[in-house]
Amino acid sequence: MSHRDDTEFWACPHGRDARQGCVTCYEEAVDPDLALPLWDVAVWFTSERPIPVKALQDVHRHGRRFLLDKLSAPHIYLLTGHSHAAGGGQAVAGVVGFLVHNQHVVDEFVVRDTRAVRLSPPPNLSSGERVWP
Repeated sequence: MSHRDDTEFWACPHGRDARQGCVTCYEEAVDPDLALPLWDVAVWFTSERPIPVKALQDVHRHGRRFLLDKLSAPHIYLLTGHSHAAGGGQAVAGVVGFLVHNQHVVDEFVVRDTRAVRLSPPPNLSSGERVWP
């Protein structure tokens, strides 16, 4: 079994699949514990309906260094952001949780791929703990 099929691997601390998002992880990121590692997260997702251009432009105003971009293919989007979290799964769950929390912007979506990279990791940290998954 690969890590991509492992339910425990994808679970955030609240038991949600990181690819489905976790509003609790998102809300915890509002006032994060700055002692937790900082992660740079990228989430590629599709949406059945187009996201309005104004919504794409307004995402960065949420104060979490989030950017939402439309890729050249129809209805494929990239959401990026920074998140303080204990691990990459929690960081991804929080960023995808932004989409769940803001269903008035993106009402239905499917996460296609994710990546979380720990920023400024200690030098002895293995590569498996710096890049998730």
